[in-house]
Formats: sequence, C-alpha cells, structure tokens
Amino acid sequence: MYKKDTLSSQPIHKTLSQLIYNHLKDAIINNELKAKQKINEKEIAQLFEISTTPVREAVLRLGAEGFVTVNSHREAVVTEISYEELKEIFQVLGFLDSWGTILAVDNLSPEDLKEIEDLTKEMERHCNISSLDKFIAVNQEIHKKMWKCIPNRFLQATLHHVNNQMLRYNYARLYAFRKPGVLQRSLKEHQEILSALKNKDKKKIKNLVVKHWGSLLQPSPFKKGLKEYLYNERKEVRIKENLKP
Repeated sequence: MYKKDTLSSQPIHKTLSQLIYNHLKDAIINNELKAKQKINEKEIAQLFEISTTPVREAVLRLGAEGFVTVNSHREAVVTEISYEELKEIFQVLGFLDSWGTILAVDNLSPEDLKEIEDLTKEMERHCNISSLDKFIAVNQEIHKKMWKCIPNRFLQATLHHVNNQMLRYNYARLYAFRKPGVLQRSLKEHQEILSALKNKDKKKIKNLVVKHWGSLLQPSPFKKGLKEYLYNERKEVRIKENLKP
C-alpha cells in the first residue's frame, strides 16, 4: 500500500509534502489505495521517517482535489467513485473541451498541428490491448497539447482540474477500453478531429469533440464497460482477471 522505495526515488528538490502527495495520488490512481480505504497518516509518517505535518498537508491537498474525503473526526479515506459522478465529469469535459478547442483553432501554429498529427499517428501504432497504457497516455497528451493552445488561462486551469478528477477512474477506463471496438472508435474520433482542425472547421470540431466525450452518455461498448466495472461489487476481482496482458 505504502512503498518507501517509490518515495525515495523522487527528485530531492521537491518538498516532503509534494512527495507524499505524489505518492498517495499515484497509489489511488493505480488502485493500490482503494475507495473507502482509510489513509493512516501516522503509519505513513513512521514508514518514511518524517513528521505527520507534511503527510497532513498532502492529505488535505488531495481532499481539496477530490481524491480523498476528510470526515468530522479528521480521518481521511479514499473517495468513493460512482458511475453517476463520472457521467457528470464527462458532461463537463465535453462542454469545456469543445469550447476550448474552438478557441484554440486560430491559435494553433503549423508546428502545433504537426505535433498533434504525430501524436495521433502514435496513437494508431498503439491501438491494441497489449499497449493500452501507452494508447491512453498519448490520448491524454493530445488533449493537453490542445488545451495548452487555448488563449484563456482560466479555461485551461478548469479543464486540467476536471480532467484530474477523471484520473480517479483510471481503472474503470482501463476496463472499458478493453471492450471490442473501443480503441478503434477512439482513434477514429481523434483522426476526425485532427482533420477538422486542419480545415479550421469550428462547427465540425464542436460536434466531434462533444461526440468524443459523449461516449459515456450514449449506448456504446465503452459505456457498458464503465457500468460493469463501477456497478460490480467484486470489481477488484474482475479487474485483476480482465487486465492481464
């Protein structure tokens, strides 16, 4: 659950609080710390031979970001995930990302477009279950590249914040992406968005981006996979059985 070697391998210039924050956040995203699981601040402090102060600071930061919930007794537990919440996250991302992408169109340089095109080609090379982690990572990189070109820093920050909430559902998404045709559909949507960006077709871009995030809102194998994972009481067993290479 808590791994000292992971922490000690981090760059030494970072503060202890930042290191603990990164460690706990990664553990939550990677399903090592599970929903409703209590985070023992004293145990973490003892393990890493530090005071509880930086641990507490890290936990409070994770609480502000929605990764953990601090109850009235000042106990921190990993925030429970739900299909309903993820649906709301996708709705917000669909609205904000379509707006942001339209704003970014006139701000994209030829170099920016070339980078997005290269990343899309890299997605295509990893469009298979055996390199699913890489596919998802490149997928995220494309979105972040687009957001970086949005001429509105508040919209950029909001998109990153909402996207950060989606990271809590990393394992659910991994499960859903393994459904037949999901990877291919995601790749095709990215290719269509790239084509619209090159043509500066803002109306088409808006529709495509909304459709891209709407895979959770409309009947699809991806939606089915997410609901299976999030509604299954034995999801830990299912994910171990179905995420094997």
